Parts: sequence; structure tokens; C-alpha cells
Amino acid sequence: MKRIFLITLLACSWWATKAQNTVKMETMHADSAAISQILEKLYFKGIYEGDLDLLKQVYYKGTLLFGDVKGQPYAKTLDEYLTGVANRQSPKNSGKPFKGEVLSVRVTNSIAVAEVKVIMYDFVYQEYLSFHKIDGQWLLVNKMISDIAQDASSLTKDKVTKGGKKFNLIATIEILPGFEAAVKKAMVTMAAETRKEAGVELFLINTKKDSPQTILIYETYRSEADFELHKTLPHSKVFFEFVKGKIKDDKIGVNLLTGIDN
Repeated sequence: MKRIFLITLLACSWWATKAQNTVKMETMHADSAAISQILEKLYFKGIYEGDLDLLKQVYYKGTLLFGDVKGQPYAKTLDEYLTGVANRQSPKNSGKPFKGEVLSVRVTNSIAVAEVKVIMYDFVYQEYLSFHKIDGQWLLVNKMISDIAQDASSLTKDKVTKGGKKFNLIATIEILPGFEAAVKKAMVTMAAETRKEAGVELFLINTKKDSPQTILIYETYRSEADFELHKTLPHSKVFFEFVKGKIKDDKIGVNLLTGIDN
């Protein structure tokens, strides 16, 4: 009798464990599917359309973003990232190819990591996105990115062949009286760092002969994306902040150029 009872107990225990494992697996699959849906319907769509309302549904308010872009260190708070999205031309409006792809999602209880690839402008981002389930909702709490465009040689060649047009412009700065020396010194420092950028082919600074307060900058980038990247790099941001109150209307005039042979 005792033997029959023991066998029954072990059988019940085995079935209970199996049932628990089944429920756990089903929950993991459901969570993985939920995260994939968030990425497809909110994350990728928000990036493509430049829709902050969609993106704010994905991110936890304290999210930090780290990585590298075109070989340059990348570090932003969520507010800085969203401000950049708001002020740039969206991939949708740029007319350039865009693709967001979920490569994998791994879930462990209330945490998860998604590996995705985002192709936009002239960048190919490999991303690792950390999620945490907070009050029943999966939120992105940390974002790591790396621009692998140069590694994707076949894709890079295709981009150059189809649409890798150089981006040319002339920037004009009108210095306010009394700030000429300080602004010009800051300009020389920023120009030296700018010329080190991989996407910069020409960055030539001059002043008008009859107007030494006017700075003209001839700039050539490998692509429009390289120009957009230039504006976000630390040496550019330091310069933009420094010249506030020292240049006319706190604005840098930009005239886009098109080569006659294009």
C-alpha cells in the first residue's frame, strides 16, 4: 500500500513539474512575442516616421544609449536622443531605404534582451536592447548600438552605386562685435577635429576680405548622413554652445550646393 502511495505521489509530482515548465515556456513565448510586437509596431515605426509619441511608449524615462557611430563614441540620455529625432529629417521623408529587423529575443522572468538591425540613411545599426517588465509592461531600459555599415561591404557598395551622393554646402557665421577673436579661435579648434571625421572630405574656413566678422565655411561630406552625424559629435556641440550670444541671431546660415556635374 505504501509503495502504491509513493508511486502515485511521484507521478503527481512529475506531472506538476511538467505542467509548471509548460506554463513557464508558454509565458516566455508570450513575452517574446509581446516584445517583438513592441519593436515592430512602435520602435521601428517610431524611428521611421520620427514619431516621438510612439517612441515614448517604448522607452523607460531613464534609458541611456551608448555605442559607436562611424567609429566615433556615442552616448546620449533619452531626452538628448528624442530631441535629435525631433530635429532631424525622418527616414520616411528622406526617401532613403529603411529596414528594421528583429534578429532574436531572449526572455528570463522579468528581463529580456532583443537583438535587432536597423538600416537607415547610410547607417547599418546592430543594436542590443535591454527590456524590463515594469507593472506588467515591457519597457526598453538600455540601448547599445554599433554602426556596422563599413563591415557590410556588399551593402555599402550598393549604397555608393545607387545613391551615395556627396553633400556640399557653404555655412555662414556673422560674428558680433567684440567676439571676433574668441569665435575664430573656437572655429579653428572645431575645424581641426571635424577634419578627422571619416565622412568629411573638405572643411575649409575663410573670412570675407571686406568683412572680417563674416566666416564662410566650405564643407563637403561623403553623404547627407555624414553631415547629420557631424552636427551631433562632441566637438560640434561644444562649438554650437560656445557661440551662443556671440553670433548674429544665434544662427549659422547654410546654403546647400549641387555640383554642375551631378
